[in-house]
Amino acid sequence: MADSRATRHTLIRRACDPSDQAAWVEFDRVYRRFIAYILGQIGVPAGEIDDVAQQIMLTLTRDLPGYDRQRAGFRTWLSAVIRHAAFAHLKRNRRRPDQTVASPELAPGRELEGSEPEIDRLIEAEWATYIASLGMERVRERFQGNAIEVFELSLDEVPVEEIASRTGLTVASVYTLRKRVKKRLYLEIRSLIEELEPG
Repeated sequence: MADSRATRHTLIRRACDPSDQAAWVEFDRVYRRFIAYILGQIGVPAGEIDDVAQQIMLTLTRDLPGYDRQRAGFRTWLSAVIRHAAFAHLKRNRRRPDQTVASPELAPGRELEGSEPEIDRLIEAEWATYIASLGMERVRERFQGNAIEVFELSLDEVPVEEIASRTGLTVASVYTLRKRVKKRLYLEIRSLIEELEPG
């Protein structure tokens, strides 16, 4: 796989250029999945998530060139865009008698504005999890053989001796592989934070 780290660290800046289609393809790939997951957690019905996510991506396409990192971090700005689109969508659905709101945080009768802190906390927590999952995807691309299995078994708190027995490795090899994968995951997460959280 070609290593795109050299361009990813400038992804937000590049995506501000409407002529850089490659940057937008990458931006869409990285952020759309996260946006869709958050919309589901907020309570947007599953059948409507793709449409709302598309609206958010269109908003980002329009507004990203005006994003000012001095005023707010990118994740803070992205959170506001997601919140605004989700609130607008759920508010429209409340006006339709055939629609119900799935999320208890956004249940009818509760002010939408009062839910902003809950949604911001959700986005904050889920972003950390998302970064870790992206980091693990990169790690899987770098390691072959038993390395990933060893690491994942260790995350499940399987004893080293049992991991060695299951994989046919020595205990020393299990320790070595676990350490290598853990270090690489740490480096990938740091790299992703630098690339995807500019400013």
